[in-house]
This record gives sequence, structure tokens and C-alpha cells, in this order.
Amino acid sequence: MKKILMALFLVGFSSSVLMAEVDCSKKKYCKQMKSCKEAKEYFKKCGFKNLDRDGDGIPCENVCKK
Repeated sequence: MKKILMALFLVGFSSSVLMAEVDCSKKKYCKQMKSCKEAKEYFKKCGFKNLDRDGDGIPCENVCKK
């Protein structure tokens, strides 16, 4: 039981650390994204509608559909 709780804690902590690294003032355009994961994090945290121009919920198709 302790191992399960520790694993859940670590997953939650690592997710919050990744989201904390997103600085909405640094990157605003798809051409600035280096990966689909990064584009999704910026889209989710910053809410930049321009990252999903066709409105399908997938940001930066040039990065995420490769």
C-alpha cells in the first residue's frame, strides 16, 4: 500500500513540476515549440487559441502530426 501511495505522489509531483516549467510569456507560436508534448502543455496552461487554428483540440499540427 505504501508503494502505491508513493508512486501516486511521485506521478502527481512530476506532473506539477512539468507544468510549472511552462512560462506563458516565453513561447506563443507553434514554430517555437520543440515537441508535441510542449505544445500541448502551452495550449493547456496558457490557453493560446492560435496554437489550435482549426479548433480540433490538437495544438500545432505541424509538430503533433509528424
